[in-house]
Amino acid sequence: MKEVTTQHTPGDSASFESGKVLGQGIAFGAIAGRCSAAQAAAIRQARNEKIHASLGLTWKEFCPRHLKMSRAQADVFISLLEEFGPDYFEHTHSVRISAGTYRLVAPFIKDKTLHVDGDALELNSANVQKVAQSVRVSRQALMPPAAPAPLPEERLATLSRHAMEIVAEFREVAKVRPDAKHRLAFESQLRGTLICLCTDLKRVGLEIGVV
Repeated sequence: MKEVTTQHTPGDSASFESGKVLGQGIAFGAIAGRCSAAQAAAIRQARNEKIHASLGLTWKEFCPRHLKMSRAQADVFISLLEEFGPDYFEHTHSVRISAGTYRLVAPFIKDKTLHVDGDALELNSANVQKVAQSVRVSRQALMPPAAPAPLPEERLATLSRHAMEIVAEFREVAKVRPDAKHRLAFESQLRGTLICLCTDLKRVGLEIGVV
């Protein structure tokens, strides 16, 4: 018997790859702003493998047509997966926690339980209000301490460095040699800027009594 071989066109291949990624039990259109780790991984795979390009679409066109979400939403899910890993989607499945808050409380989550101020709250729908209240109360305490204000002498050293940089920049600009048509305007502008700067600095010196 003569063996029959089937040839696949590039379009068939693209459709096959698209179906393989999107057909992994993923109901993108019904997630209402939420996403599982498997869904986020499939979205990332679709973008990384440029399935949209193989279908003749941009990523922006592909997302609403095949993922039933905007490109921005798809990119957010990918970003969350890459920053926090699959745990984020599991931990926030029943309790809504913003990415910013999750970034703070993640070190205090173990075995789907939030441990804060001696309380152990399981991350589930029954504890939504308790978890939300605990996060609100503890969020300030979880925030990293603000950096101490620089000492006056440190600020003055920084200011001195900036002043030297400005002087050096003026010297570099002054080396510019515009053509005859623009030279007069250039020199006038440079002179005016220097006069204004010197006047303002002298005024500051008089105000603080050092001039």
